[in-house]
Amino acid sequence: MQSTVHNPSFLLRQCCRFPPKRRRFHSSTPIFLSQLQTLTSTEAPSSPPQSQILIIRDNLIQRRTTAVELAELALNWLRLAEPLIHSFISVSETVLGEAEEIDAKIARNEDLGPLAGVFVGVKDNICTSDMPSTGGSRILENYRPPFDAAAMKRVKDCGGIIVGKTNLDEFGMGSTTEGSAFQVTANPWDMSRVPGGSSGGSAAAVSARQCAV
Repeated sequence: MQSTVHNPSFLLRQCCRFPPKRRRFHSSTPIFLSQLQTLTSTEAPSSPPQSQILIIRDNLIQRRTTAVELAELALNWLRLAEPLIHSFISVSETVLGEAEEIDAKIARNEDLGPLAGVFVGVKDNICTSDMPSTGGSRILENYRPPFDAAAMKRVKDCGGIIVGKTNLDEFGMGSTTEGSAFQVTANPWDMSRVPGGSSGGSAAAVSARQCAV
């Protein structure tokens, strides 16, 4: 299905073509993704793919990297790609603080949860107490729930870092993510196409490696 985002080039190619005056964040485009891939992988390129969740956790436990370092690289890449893909409706302001807490636990040799240091993108029809929960609708644009959904509490208890709320068709009623009241999400592999829906923002974010889950 064709998208209303009229840009046929691939994501990385488009990032490289951005003139400096249009960049919203200081970056050197592909390096963030390559560094992030290096820090979240222990396998040779020819090896079968493994769980990014397990690889990230293992790299933290073995102290090959820190949660803050991973968070900074991931946030830089997310912000660079976001003007092109429009995966997220909002991005958390507490990511680095949560990463610092994980590093502090590692320094104290405390047990880490199974999602420690893993970036999680949450569809914006799931309640989060520290971010807006809009359902993809302007009606709920400024709504901040007084509680976390049970799924979000479990993610946090497991050490996951909720990076932001992802785009969706308004109230989840659609199949292309073109029905969002905020923006149209592009398919990172071919930005002339849609990523499906109603969870297109989540699909695009994971595919573009803006988050692991």
